[in-house]
Amino acid sequence: MRTSIKYQFQVETKRIFIAIKIHHKNQIRKILPQVQLDLKDEWIKWVDLNGLHITLGFIGATDVRKLELIKMRLRQCGNLIPPFQIRLKALGAFPSINKARVLWFGVDGDNSIYDLRNELVNQLEHIVDFSDTKFSPHVTFGRIKHGVKNPEMVKQKLESYNEWYDETFWVKEFVLMESKLSQDGSVYEVLDRFALKEA
Repeated sequence: MRTSIKYQFQVETKRIFIAIKIHHKNQIRKILPQVQLDLKDEWIKWVDLNGLHITLGFIGATDVRKLELIKMRLRQCGNLIPPFQIRLKALGAFPSINKARVLWFGVDGDNSIYDLRNELVNQLEHIVDFSDTKFSPHVTFGRIKHGVKNPEMVKQKLESYNEWYDETFWVKEFVLMESKLSQDGSVYEVLDRFALKEA
């Protein structure tokens, strides 16, 4: 009697995304303690300032054998987009300010960040699968895991920062990051950096 033996090969993957790291934190360090005080009655998981970033594209679990090809395409993308300026402004929430689950700083600037995002999508087409959701640049600074206790209060506090804005700063590179899940939340590691087009 012949025995059929099946061999299973486990593919090594990394949970990756493309982002702009936020290094300019002077104004954030001034405003965040006040925001935390305003929302002290809510159960919020605050993001480590060292992990602040703008997600340009979330790729997710990816075969590590694709990483070098992805990096090559990202370098090509960087060579096409010149450095640009942005600033953080106002506060908001996903899925809406009335049902806050993710708290964020808005991003203000010209169309350059959208040009960069579009070029990433073009360069990585047929290699990875980007989400079809509309690109909305933001910087997450807190997460409300178990729902809002006082929705109206949270809405009022967030709206009170509608006129706030950070100092303008230059974006000269973007990064490929790995997100590692842990009991304390996501841990981010920069896998590679990609400079934007030199003048």
